[in-house]
Amino acid sequence: MHRIKKFLQLPYISEHIVTMKCRILNIIFTAIFFLTCKAYSEELSPIIKIYQFAPQDRLLINWNWITALDYKKISNWGKVYYCYVNYDDKPVIDNCAWFVSKYGSRLIFENLGATTYYLHINFVTFDYPEQTNIDALCVIYCNNKPVKQLAFRDMTIKNSTIVLEITREFIVNKTLTVEFKEYSSAGGFFGVWDVILSTLDTLPDTIEMKIKEPQQETMKQLPVKLVKPKSVKK
Repeated sequence: MHRIKKFLQLPYISEHIVTMKCRILNIIFTAIFFLTCKAYSEELSPIIKIYQFAPQDRLLINWNWITALDYKKISNWGKVYYCYVNYDDKPVIDNCAWFVSKYGSRLIFENLGATTYYLHINFVTFDYPEQTNIDALCVIYCNNKPVKQLAFRDMTIKNSTIVLEITREFIVNKTLTVEFKEYSSAGGFFGVWDVILSTLDTLPDTIEMKIKEPQQETMKQLPVKLVKPKSVKK
C-alpha cells in the first residue's frame, strides 16, 4: 500500500520539479535580458563622462584645479578688472567653477573605445575681457599634444563652450588625459564650469545633475585664491 501511494505521488513530484526548474530558468533569462539591455543602453548613450566641477569634487583637487567659486564670487573678482562674468551655460548649470592652476590642471577619461569622441568644455567667460590688462594664455593638451589655445581676451560669450574632436591618436591604453596649462604671471585666470565627453558634437539642452552640499574638509584644502591686481586702470 505504501508503495502504491508513493507511486501515485511521483507525477506530482515530477511536475513540481519541472515547475521549479522553469521558474529558475525564467529568473536567469530575465536577469540576463535586463543586464544585456542595460549594457546596450549604456553603449548607445552619447554621454560618456561628465565632470560637473562641483565644490566637493576631490578629483579636481588631486588634479591641481584650484578655487571652487560660485557665480557671485567670480563676479566680484571680475569687477576688480572691470569685466563682468557671464552666467553658467547649458546643459549643466550649477553656477560653480574651478580654475586652472599655474602648475597646470588635468582631467582623465578611462575605458574608452576605438571611436571618435567630442570634448565639450564650458569656460567661464566675461563681457569685454580684452579691456583688462590680463596677459594670460591657456593651452589645452590631449595626450601631450596641443589642440587648442585661448588668450584671456578670447574668453567672451562666443567661446563659452569649446568642442574638441578626440580621435584615436589622443587615446592611449583606452585613456584620454586632457591638460590645461596656463601661461601667466600667477595662474588662476581661466575658469571651467564643467566638461562633458560625448560621442556627439552636440549636447541636449539640459542635463540634470544632483547637487550635493560642499564638504567643509574639501573646501579647506583649496590651495590658492584668484589673483587680484595691484592696480587696474579703467
